[in-house]
Amino acid sequence: ASPHIPFNHSATFYPVSGILGELGYMSIGVGYTLPFEMFAADWINAEELATALNAKDLPGVEFRPIHLKPFYSVGKGTNMQGVQVHLMNFEKARLSDIQFHVMEVAAELYPDKAVFDNADEGRYNMFDKVSGSDYIRTEFSKNHKFSDIRGYWMKDELLFKKKSKRYYLYK
Repeated sequence: ASPHIPFNHSATFYPVSGILGELGYMSIGVGYTLPFEMFAADWINAEELATALNAKDLPGVEFRPIHLKPFYSVGKGTNMQGVQVHLMNFEKARLSDIQFHVMEVAAELYPDKAVFDNADEGRYNMFDKVSGSDYIRTEFSKNHKFSDIRGYWMKDELLFKKKSKRYYLYK
């Protein structure tokens, strides 16, 4: 058990923000009451970010502006703004893609705050490990576009679904 996954639904949200969270670039709710359910920083305008992310019309996902002050971890004691992620249709939502869309929109709205220009370089190694290689980081940092890495990110998805199907206990 992890103290950062206090609720059953916390495990559902882990793929939404867990990889980005490795960078210490923005709060993902660890240190607050919404672990893995949000993205926030002291340089974000909550309404602006929510509007831009909702305009992407991501399947099964809505973003709500949020204002908070984390109790510990990234942004401890600092007034922050950002978005809370709401999964409206779990079947349609592409959970791990969400963090890359947030990274892309943050770079568009706040070009001087692009993720790999501002993240803790000492944490790149862990980001690369949980991403599977440094490819995601190096390619995304060129243009800050999810479309540049989407194919690589999804390359093993169909094979995994096919191989894992025989282990399902349900249909």
